[in-house]
Amino acid sequence: PCARRYMQSGKVKVTEWTNYSLSARLRAGAMGVPFIPTRNLLGTDTFEYSASMMMECPYTGKKLALQPALYPDVAVIHVHESDVYGNVRVRGILKSDNDLARASKRVIVTCERLITNEEIRRNPTETTFPYFLVDAVCEVPYGGYPGTMAYEYFSDEDHLREWLKVEEDPVAFKEFLQKNIYDCKDHHEYINRNGGMEKMLQLRTIEHLLHKEGRR
Repeated sequence: PCARRYMQSGKVKVTEWTNYSLSARLRAGAMGVPFIPTRNLLGTDTFEYSASMMMECPYTGKKLALQPALYPDVAVIHVHESDVYGNVRVRGILKSDNDLARASKRVIVTCERLITNEEIRRNPTETTFPYFLVDAVCEVPYGGYPGTMAYEYFSDEDHLREWLKVEEDPVAFKEFLQKNIYDCKDHHEYINRNGGMEKMLQLRTIEHLLHKEGRR
């Protein structure tokens, strides 16, 4: 609701992209090319409000949408494990993490836990992306909260519903941010204000039960 208010207010300039378009743009950035051709967006209103361009394929004659490369100034990527050098391990299905790390000008990794470089060397095939893409590493247990961290903990649905509800009222949302963001000295304090370790253990149990049921 808050983002919608700002976009509809006319105070900010907006370009529209689908989730896939953003992934494609990051892929172009990671590849070091100025754009990447796709078939999505064609024939949609989203295309009209995006910065995409259309071209005719020189091989097939079909129309293609050109998605411009995206080069974020800074990416903060939360992962399962990393060593102090930034050799990263992500468990489960990857989205655009690899491309994001390669396309961004600076990369900060936050991890559930630090592991030794010796462990990285013992199992090098488990490394998702390497140290030379990373500028800083921070150990932040439960750093994905209030969202889901696959195989670690489930999302805090009650807290997320509260977040969406207070966004409907600008005054209430400002008070919510003051309590949960600005007045918190760190992520640990934020968690403590929303159920603490008792809540995190509940979310961890839910996530483990979901994966246990999924294996049956």
